[in-house]
Amino acid sequence: MRIRLISSATGQDLSLSESDESVLFKELQLRGQLSCSFAVNKEKSGFVVRGVVNGSQEFACARTLDLFERPFEVEVEALVLAEAGLTQQKEDNGDDDFFTIKVPVGQNEVDLTETVRQLVILQEPMIPVKEG
Repeated sequence: MRIRLISSATGQDLSLSESDESVLFKELQLRGQLSCSFAVNKEKSGFVVRGVVNGSQEFACARTLDLFERPFEVEVEALVLAEAGLTQQKEDNGDDDFFTIKVPVGQNEVDLTETVRQLVILQEPMIPVKEG
């Protein structure tokens, strides 16, 4: 899930399906498409990526064990910093809601797959219960 780092780039929309990110879809039990919309803004210290990720996950109900789908929407916010001496992207998620991603100097895109994965996991219910 790569996006381009361009100052004031709004509306970088992605739709991923299982064929695009099969490992991510299996691990998170995603169903259907994962839709992402990001805006990139140049800041003094780097780039700020903000956006929203929408999708649906499948869970087993804790009461009945019936499978059910639960839609979700999570907000993404990450600071992307270029750092000399790096050869590959490095993520620092010291804060659960805000991610810092360091990329090699001159790299013009960032991979948000791990950031999105962690945010989707954080929104999952501790005890999934089918409504209704």
